[in-house]
Amino acid sequence: MKRIEVSAEEFYSRAKQVSRFLGPLVSRREDLYVTYVSDKNESIITVIGKGFPQTGSYAGFRFNTIADGFIAMYHERWERAYENGKQLYSLERAYLHLYQINKADSSEIEFLLLHCDPNEPDNAAHAEYKQCLHLHIESRTAPWPHDIWPKAHIALNVGYRQQVLRDLRSLTDSIRVAVVMLKKQVLEQLL
Repeated sequence: MKRIEVSAEEFYSRAKQVSRFLGPLVSRREDLYVTYVSDKNESIITVIGKGFPQTGSYAGFRFNTIADGFIAMYHERWERAYENGKQLYSLERAYLHLYQINKADSSEIEFLLLHCDPNEPDNAAHAEYKQCLHLHIESRTAPWPHDIWPKAHIALNVGYRQQVLRDLRSLTDSIRVAVVMLKKQVLEQLL
């Protein structure tokens, strides 16, 4: 059985929850547009901010944050399956990326990534850290050993995996708390 598996009805009502828990990161929640993209056996929930292009891959969609010079990307990738004639969705990944805008050339620099891979196989390397919410810190400009941080899975819920992955509500609550933490401990520090 998959972790974080929901009915089609619950999946298609997810947009409001996503908008709600991302709200602290933006000045105006109404500037967020949550949309669904389907492909073969996958469905993607993604977010586009007002004023950003709505074309291309969902991984390229962006939205503004409360911190000037920082934008974000959020998407959830869900696997679609059928069981006993019912359509079910299981969450494969929920990814929030914060990017700093390089003022010299307007390019994006990955800054901080909040990931969750709830259906990572239990026997996979780093599974106990990857299955729940975890951070990746991008630090290319930091002194040696800067290359370890993007690969490190800094788990926010280590020791509480069962509680966090109990159901979608528990995971959503954990994401909400992590987003507020990122707002207060990262983005507000940049204001």
